[in-house]
Amino acid sequence: MTQSAPDLTRLSREGGTGFLLPLESVPALSCSEIVRRVPGRRLVCRGEWNGQAVFAKLFIGHQAGRYAERDARGIHALMAGHLLTPALLHAGKISGQPGQVLIFAAVPDSRNAELVWQTADSSQRGLLAAELVNTVAKHHAAGLLQTDLYLRNFLCASSGIHTLDGDGIRIYRRPVRRWRSLANLALLLSKFDVEEDVFIPELVHAYAKQRGWPLKQCDLHVVQKNVQTIRRRIARQYAERKVLRECTDVHVEHRFGRFLAVTREKMSHALRLVTDGPDAWLDGAGCVRLKNGNTCTVGLVEADGQHIVIKRYNIKNVWHGTNRMLRRTRASISWSNAHRLRMFGIPTPAPLALIEHRYGPLRKESYFLAEYVAGPNIDEVLADPVVTDESKQAIAQQAAGLLHKLYLLGIEHGDMKATNLKIVDGKLMLLDLDAMRQHRFMWWFRRRHARDLRRFLRNWQDNPVMLRMLQNALATAYGSDPVIGMTGVSGQETSEKK
Repeated sequence: MTQSAPDLTRLSREGGTGFLLPLESVPALSCSEIVRRVPGRRLVCRGEWNGQAVFAKLFIGHQAGRYAERDARGIHALMAGHLLTPALLHAGKISGQPGQVLIFAAVPDSRNAELVWQTADSSQRGLLAAELVNTVAKHHAAGLLQTDLYLRNFLCASSGIHTLDGDGIRIYRRPVRRWRSLANLALLLSKFDVEEDVFIPELVHAYAKQRGWPLKQCDLHVVQKNVQTIRRRIARQYAERKVLRECTDVHVEHRFGRFLAVTREKMSHALRLVTDGPDAWLDGAGCVRLKNGNTCTVGLVEADGQHIVIKRYNIKNVWHGTNRMLRRTRASISWSNAHRLRMFGIPTPAPLALIEHRYGPLRKESYFLAEYVAGPNIDEVLADPVVTDESKQAIAQQAAGLLHKLYLLGIEHGDMKATNLKIVDGKLMLLDLDAMRQHRFMWWFRRRHARDLRRFLRNWQDNPVMLRMLQNALATAYGSDPVIGMTGVSGQETSEKK
């Protein structure tokens, strides 16, 4: 072990290596790895206690006792309802500093449901979704409601689905009522990929069968509508609020003249060097200029071996500055949208940092820093005579799938130039996010998405063979959806062209 008297507050903010934690009245806990951190509030560790493999939740801060008690209460309720959950081995105080601990037996050969989902194919996802829906139905029948229905709060094991996080459990004296159950079911379904929404009717029927309910058509309609509403609300809360303040994923430093937000998992000495003086790096001799416009300057720099793209949004003149000072900066919009896309599993370069120069509430220059990704633009690959027709067809289908996923999520990109789609390790990555927005109203969004599609196809207006291939791919991905007709593309037309 590298630490004998750990500072849990610091570890919750900065992370660290293994440590030995003294506990009151029982043997010490040996923590080998920190698996999750909530700054200033909680640590989840993998380790060993009393010769047994365990996971431990360490609660810190002035409300540690309250949160530990609520978590333990939820776990006891799951056990009383005969629902699978890791055995609670010990609940008590941390010795020598304020804090509480809950120690759970590790479940053998188990994997977090979120990790299972990310590596599963469509059929495997369907099976996992059905198991999770069945588990939540059992919760509700037992009078329990899990309010924190993230996939990472379930564990997949040969013995079945185990429920984690007793803190999110709300306890009722009788089975959860129908309207509340369906709302909670919609919360779970909203965590699945939007492309799996086609399975919602089947999953709702499976839920109703588990509860012994006759399913009404209006119930299905309500669940489907709630899934969309919840998914949009959570994305907005995360991308437009949470990543702009101190949270599990983001570290924030805020003072009168400067605002800095950094992605926690990307924090490094190299990134700190760049965020301390982005102008010096951008204007330095070692910077490779990628764009040198009036309103935006983009450069590639290398710090301690790490390649970082700096995008500075300039203030052209007094009038431009006056117009921008009370609005969200374009760097802030790029930062939020990068986190939004990654939340939805859409590939985009990892956001590293957001910097804003401020004068009190007034915004001035801003900077968006992202990881550099090396790869050709989509038009370069599709025009390359060395690339086989089969590979080009696969890229066209991948592009159509990406655009369709944006459509299902209600996201408008706003600038679908070929240079904003790079192919990295065989996958399309979406760049240049400062014009992106997520819409609420479908009737208006369809027009905006059709505009995105037309701009995308215009990249190949001088290459009729590739244009036809992309049109066919789009027609296959969108099927009979009316939005495809608004672009001048339809399945009937493309088949005739073949």
